[in-house]
Amino acid sequence: MIRQQVARLRIIFGAFALGALLAQLVVVPLVAADYAEAYPEVAYLAPPYVTAIVVAIGGFEVALLAAWQLLSAAVVGEASAGRSKRWANVMAVSLGLMAVLFAGVCVHAGSFAAVGGPPMLFGLLTSLALVPVAFGIRNKALDFLLDDDAHRVPR
Repeated sequence: MIRQQVARLRIIFGAFALGALLAQLVVVPLVAADYAEAYPEVAYLAPPYVTAIVVAIGGFEVALLAAWQLLSAAVVGEASAGRSKRWANVMAVSLGLMAVLFAGVCVHAGSFAAVGGPPMLFGLLTSLALVPVAFGIRNKALDFLLDDDAHRVPR
């Protein structure tokens, strides 16, 4: 991995973090308020759904932080097995938590609250598909950091 790739990845991580923060603080609450106003019969669902989605986005932000730490370990060349495994596990678990929270909202909305229709099924399937992807990313990151010294970024 060369320095230009590291810089691009950091810009991408920063953009994702900024987008997630914007979604968490502005977009999700505004959209929920608009839908609560348009559909007053299910307005009582807005606060718990917003809370779950904001926490799930927080899980994504934690995963970005963990990915940043893994990238920093690759740049410095000090990717110790214990530290890298901890950050990779944090990344995978936080992405898994995010997926489970989104899946829970989709299941509740589609099954128990009977709102949302078929998009809730697709949201559920997409969320659950993220769990194995998160652990696959974890394994690839650890393989890169711990097994392949040829890809280290020169100081």
